[in-house]
Amino acid sequence: MTIFNRLLFGLLILIIPLVALATAANAVFRLPDIYRYEFNRSGVLGEINLEISSDELSEFFSGYMFGSFEEFQITGFYMGRMRPIFSIGEGIAMEQMRTLLNESLLALCGLFVLMLFIYWFLLRQDRKEAVRIAYRAGMALYVIIAAGTSAVLLIEDLRQRALDSFFAYSFDESDMLPQLLPSQFMIEGQLVIIVISLIILAVGHSVTKRLTRPDRMFY
Repeated sequence: MTIFNRLLFGLLILIIPLVALATAANAVFRLPDIYRYEFNRSGVLGEINLEISSDELSEFFSGYMFGSFEEFQITGFYMGRMRPIFSIGEGIAMEQMRTLLNESLLALCGLFVLMLFIYWFLLRQDRKEAVRIAYRAGMALYVIIAAGTSAVLLIEDLRQRALDSFFAYSFDESDMLPQLLPSQFMIEGQLVIIVISLIILAVGHSVTKRLTRPDRMFY
């Protein structure tokens, strides 16, 4: 295998888990479903007497992540009057989150195109075995990445350090966002990301097996 082929082989191993995880993360945090599930599961809207339906609030979060709204702010009946419910700091934090998703989406598009090129290039050179090995190695790397990120979210001290290092804003007890989306939401989100990314990997594995089947001598 030439040096260039080995470079492509190594890149493919890295790209496979990143494409699966980035695709799953964008689906989870841009679509309204997980927000709606969290609001309905926790019953937090009733507990804090925020008179906004879970559907309306989940659609707002989803719309903001898709870029439908420039400002992270929504008005609701809270504490006896109609008022904006998020602080400026919370808006800054969510803008950081949306920027991260947007950047991961751009990276995802580039990585997916690169992955297709590597598949085409290696298969064109009849490196079917190399593609199969790279995919299996990519799945192994996925397990390591998923286990590491899950550990960070499950261990409270590590989770708090990660949040403090990422967000430019430190949430206050009076802020609405930590009440609506507590740490349990992050754990649920990670679980859904793993489920979706595993489905993506399973589909990719099936396609890879079909593309790299050994040529038959007899039919």
